[in-house]
Amino acid sequence: MSQISVSSIPVWARPGAPIGDDLPEVSGRSFLLIGVGDPALVEIARWRDALPGDAEHRVLTFSGPDRAASALRVELMEARVGIRVIIVGPAGAALALRGVAHSAGLEDDEIYVTTTEFGDLEVSCTHCRAVTATPAVVGEVVVCAGCDRNLLIYHHVSRRSGRYLGYMVDAETAVPPGENAS
Repeated sequence: MSQISVSSIPVWARPGAPIGDDLPEVSGRSFLLIGVGDPALVEIARWRDALPGDAEHRVLTFSGPDRAASALRVELMEARVGIRVIIVGPAGAALALRGVAHSAGLEDDEIYVTTTEFGDLEVSCTHCRAVTATPAVVGEVVVCAGCDRNLLIYHHVSRRSGRYLGYMVDAETAVPPGENAS
C-alpha cells in the first residue's frame, strides 16, 4: 500500500499531479521568478501577469537545475525581507530549487511552485550518499550511481536538498552463508 498521501512529498511533485495549476493569490514586496527548461517560459509569463502591478520582479531562466540552483543561492544571499520566490519547471528540478530556498531561510508561504512536467528526480543513497538522477517514481527501484545497489525510491523528500530517500530494496533479505553481501 502506498503511503504517498502521508509523505513529505509536496502535492505538486507527486506523479499525476496537475501541471500548471491555477495560480494562487500572491503577496509580497518583490518577486524572483526562476524557471528551468523551455516550457517554464509560458508559465513564468502567466505568473508575471498575475503579480501585483507595483511589485518589483526579476526573471531568471535556465536550461538545467544546477545552474538555476547556483543562481538562486546568489539571489537569496542578496534578497531583502518580503521576497517571494516563484519556481517553475519539472517537478524534480522544482524540488531541488525549493530545497535551496528552504536552506536560505524561506518558509513555505514565501515559495510558490508550478510544475511543467514530472521530469527526473534525484535519489539520495542511504548507503554511499551518492545521488542518482532518474525518471523513475516512488516505489520503483533504481541502480545507485555510486555503489550499484538496487535502491527503492521511498516516499520521503528532504526539504533541504529536494532529494528522495533511496535504500537497498532487499536490505532485510538474509544473505546465505558463503555469499558476498554488498
